[in-house]
Amino acid sequence: MGLSYMEKNCIETKVAQLLLEYGYNQDTDTYIDIVDFAQKWGFSVGNAFLPDREDGFIAIRPISRTEKPEKTIGVNINRPLYFKRFIIAHEFAHSILHYKNGEIFLHRENKKGKDDEENDADYFAAALLMPEKSFSRTYHQYKSEKMAENEIYLKLAEIYKAPLESVLRRISEVNSIAHESD
Repeated sequence: MGLSYMEKNCIETKVAQLLLEYGYNQDTDTYIDIVDFAQKWGFSVGNAFLPDREDGFIAIRPISRTEKPEKTIGVNINRPLYFKRFIIAHEFAHSILHYKNGEIFLHRENKKGKDDEENDADYFAAALLMPEKSFSRTYHQYKSEKMAENEIYLKLAEIYKAPLESVLRRISEVNSIAHESD
């Protein structure tokens, strides 16, 4: 089952708030340095030697009530850059959407198929790497220049350093958000 308009709107709002705190301006900025972004929220981010079927993991370990927890995101060293960026954003999403403060949290996805939590994290990751207003502005700019659709998709993937499949899904998501809010 897909996310409802309310759930999408909630995620978009949370992402916009985090981006604003980070210093990202959706009216002028495009690309976001996802490693720097995750580090701002206390994560160590790095490559990990994982089985081929696994993309990445997140680990959050509380130290004490007064100290900040240890937070790590690891990505499969064998994934291409654009996929690594998406994996980092996806794992960060779990920290916002599914982590309960003060608990130990370890998430490693290695099963076939996606459940609701994974779909939520995917949506959040796409919203983070391709922020709604910025992405929509850039997409419509290229459309107004009468660029071929395939060329637009490739340009957006390059600008936002996101997998092409994610770009195509994001175009659909951003367009549906615009229509549902009308």
